[in-house]
Amino acid sequence: MLLVLQWLDEERPADGGVMVSIATAADELDLDSDEGLLLVMGALSTLEEQRRIEVRWPRGPGADAHVRLADGIRSDALRLFGT
Repeated sequence: MLLVLQWLDEERPADGGVMVSIATAADELDLDSDEGLLLVMGALSTLEEQRRIEVRWPRGPGADAHVRLADGIRSDALRLFGT
């Protein structure tokens, strides 16, 4: 849901892409620093395995990951939250 809300907040980019700070996502979900980072990364990997998102991981520590929401996720979000 966090990814969908970010996509909506960024005016629904046509490619479904958003830049995600793993540290910020962990913080917004009230997760501890190191363990939270691993939990967020694991959740993104699970969603990617399910083909709900595509993730391009950054090089180097602290860089944002580029996440692209699948067409079905974007369609559902638009149906739920309006076009």
